[in-house]
Amino acid sequence: MLIGICDDEVVIRKELIKLCEKYKEINFSDIEIIGFSSGDALLESKETIDILFLDIQMKGLDGMQTAEKIREYDDGMTIIFLTGYTGYMQAGYRVRAFRYLLKPVKEKEFMDTLIEAIQDIKKNSKAIVGMEGDIHFIKLKDIIYVEYVDRYTVVRTRRGTYESQTSMNEWESILDNGDFFRVHKAYIVNMAYIDDIDKEILLDNGEKVELSIRMAGKLKKACRVFRRRSAK
Repeated sequence: MLIGICDDEVVIRKELIKLCEKYKEINFSDIEIIGFSSGDALLESKETIDILFLDIQMKGLDGMQTAEKIREYDDGMTIIFLTGYTGYMQAGYRVRAFRYLLKPVKEKEFMDTLIEAIQDIKKNSKAIVGMEGDIHFIKLKDIIYVEYVDRYTVVRTRRGTYESQTSMNEWESILDNGDFFRVHKAYIVNMAYIDDIDKEILLDNGEKVELSIRMAGKLKKACRVFRRRSAK
């Protein structure tokens, strides 16, 4: 995942790059960071940026103009504006800004926003499921649970059920976005669909899945963290 920092003030640009590197070190993340001193330099770059921290009040091509040009060729980039004024927020809807950060940027707010942006990208990404050429692309957020059944996996989603040759360990890696929990050797569950936790897990569609006794406490703790994050 590539994170871009675009700000014409070198001190701010270096500070935000430093915060990204701190996030990378703390979370053992494979993110890469790239900096730009102007909107023109950013637009001339051929890098595929996933998350962009973009200063609005830049000399020359300002941040809003830069974002408008980005949207002409890239609809998926997550744009987070940096600004000293709240008056720009309404205009951000036009370019589908993910968030605004007010300058001077505080470390906690920056980190929280970066985490949420990364989670949002992962949550809205897709997985490939299917057997013997019957291929489907499904959104991760639509997955209710994944079950291991007789040498293959079954993926239960809001829109249907699919068989897959992807292993449980591979699914655990694919679904590593903070929303899913491996509750049993044969089940990975989306915590958004959990209604109750007892000896089994009751899902909001009425289904029940097995819960490993040793995972019960960890699951309850993970659900509390998930609920707090989702409530923000």
